[in-house]
Amino acid sequence: MTHSARDRSAIQFAGAIRDRTLAALGEAPSTAVIHQIAEEIHLSSPQTSRLKCMRLANGWTVEEAIERFHEMCDRSQIKRRGLSERSWREWEAGARPDREYTDLLCRLFETGPVQLGFARDYTPEEARRAQAGAGDPIADAAAEASEHAEEAETSELGSGALERLRTQVIWVGRRYVWETPLPLFVEMRALQEQTRKALERRIHPTQAGELYFLTGALCGLMANASMDMGRRVPADTLARASWTYGRISGHPSLMGWARGMQASVALWDRRYEDAARYAGDALTHLSTGSGGARLHMLRARACAMLGRAAEARDELHRASQARASGGPDELHDEIAGEFAFRPAKEHYYAAVTHLHLGQAPRAIEEARAAIALYSADERENRSYGCEAMARAHLAIAYVLEDDQEGAEQAVAPLLELPPERRIDSLGATLAASRSLVSDRMARQIEGFCSVGLAQTRDLSFETPARALNT
Repeated sequence: MTHSARDRSAIQFAGAIRDRTLAALGEAPSTAVIHQIAEEIHLSSPQTSRLKCMRLANGWTVEEAIERFHEMCDRSQIKRRGLSERSWREWEAGARPDREYTDLLCRLFETGPVQLGFARDYTPEEARRAQAGAGDPIADAAAEASEHAEEAETSELGSGALERLRTQVIWVGRRYVWETPLPLFVEMRALQEQTRKALERRIHPTQAGELYFLTGALCGLMANASMDMGRRVPADTLARASWTYGRISGHPSLMGWARGMQASVALWDRRYEDAARYAGDALTHLSTGSGGARLHMLRARACAMLGRAAEARDELHRASQARASGGPDELHDEIAGEFAFRPAKEHYYAAVTHLHLGQAPRAIEEARAAIALYSADERENRSYGCEAMARAHLAIAYVLEDDQEGAEQAVAPLLELPPERRIDSLGATLAASRSLVSDRMARQIEGFCSVGLAQTRDLSFETPARALNT
């Protein structure tokens, strides 16, 4: 049967979600995992019916689904029905089966009629959100990290192979610059379990401090990965846990970085006063060097979003002063990787700030400087996410200057990014610009945004300028 372009896109996207989830799982999926995959498909492609999402989550064609349906009837000693491919496709297109077929389909997928789109759920939204968090591996990891961080102050100190653990943490943090987030999140979580187990053994207090620091650094990396997958609440929870571990280990640089991560989450969440406050608090722990520069840049972005132009400009100046005044920092400059705040990223942040200040020409200048630095840098320092975001903001600055050709040239490399590298903030930034660009470019962006990371969410946006916050 010939599939429409939309149908092919849905099938491709569902396959990517299923493949990534199963690759991270490493074993046969349970019914709960299949249901989670189906929910991810529907959240990312709301126009796809829930029955079809459930079929695609199982990796079945329509013919295979009908075959499984008959096998289920045989196992349950239920008389076979004359189910046809035409009937199944009509159900997936929006028709509702009768009560008997509804019951059998619920048996097949081990779920209820609401989950298959055959009935409405009248559960209040708050209760529904609470239920949705159950069984979520990212939210679960965030909750575990938070609980352990709260208990850590009174935990018995343990011991572990610190040199090996430290090397693994450094390596995973550096790989995050050029590898995709979901597989690394799984790896980070497993590595964090090792640091926690090490803390349960008896060791010297200085070793315990190092383990708490490494555990906090992993929380920070997991927070960053959660943000890239569009999961703001777990990201904030993990960042708070990272700050707690930093305090316990006596590591002000980690405390400053973690508060900066919370500021980033707040910027994305449009809580600009909170973002400015978090960045300001972070500066009480870390005010110089590249780490201090990052915090001043985050505060500049928050001030720009709040319309406090003079403060934003002051923070941009202070960022340059901070970088010049500080020495090497263990977290930002030695461990580096995703913790680094190199000049290319500073130019990218400056471009965003100037864009919010209504200074499109200066934003173009800063974005081009960021892209030039990324292009000339070595692979281990070339953050594909930040480089892509710099290009997205460059495109919007060109649009604001009425340069559609420049915008198209800036966006062209982004359209070639594979789905697993389309971080949540990139799709959101491009989506926010669709009303400003040419029809041709809008169609390209729509196609780009229709396929992305498995954990992204279908979000609505305010004005384009207000949506550019990561």
